[in-house]
Amino acid sequence: MEIDNNLKILRVKLRCNSKKIIEDIINRNVLLNDKDKKLNDEICLFCASLNDLTKEHVLPKWTFENCTTKFFVTDVNGSRQKYNKTTVPVCAECNNSLLGSIESHIISILKGTDLSNSYYNGEQLQNIIRWLEIIEYKFQLLEIRRRFNRAKSSEYIDYLKNIPISIMREEINYSPSIAISQIRLAQKRVTTKSKMKNLNSLVVFKTVNKHFHFFHHLDDFIFIELPKFRVALFYFYTRTFDDNEQAKDEATKIIKRFYN
Repeated sequence: MEIDNNLKILRVKLRCNSKKIIEDIINRNVLLNDKDKKLNDEICLFCASLNDLTKEHVLPKWTFENCTTKFFVTDVNGSRQKYNKTTVPVCAECNNSLLGSIESHIISILKGTDLSNSYYNGEQLQNIIRWLEIIEYKFQLLEIRRRFNRAKSSEYIDYLKNIPISIMREEINYSPSIAISQIRLAQKRVTTKSKMKNLNSLVVFKTVNKHFHFFHHLDDFIFIELPKFRVALFYFYTRTFDDNEQAKDEATKIIKRFYN
């Protein structure tokens, strides 16, 4: 199948270039002390190509119905970020030929399954997980590239302004090395083919809500509600469960905290 081939190509590209991508991320976003340091040109964050770079949306435009006003709020500093402006650099080939094809396949899965009388098969569930893990990787890249500036409710502190948002997290003790390690883990998830052991970590809800909802916590979980397909997906990136009901219970607790 075309989807299998494209996923394989993406895995190989990222696996072969992961070290170069990490080095570029560190030089561009973590080693900030040298004001005179000249940065190299941007590279594709999947294959490290310098050519034909495009702006790849972290969340595909079809998920938020290409609405230009919808936004999410970053917990770290309370800043708002519009979905349609939330992008990372990806070359045209990876964007259009690979990621675009994967998204089209996910749309066909969601569109072709009525949860009232059917369910996704094992391979479809694995592909949904693969897609959600690609989104997590893109979010990791986004947050290491975005700058803290200041917390919305705090005074401006000059020396904090250029620190990446992903580093300014209390749960990782404001550690650059942990932030980079989490990007490496996100890369590893994308480059790992089998998702069989993660099937119980994906919770699928049938929904009748009419509005898109989304929340996400780096290296932890993602929730995305897609009213067009009458489905909501919750996925734990790092936790595994003995059965899906256990995951559903945990997901429901988190949804009650964050859903609004």
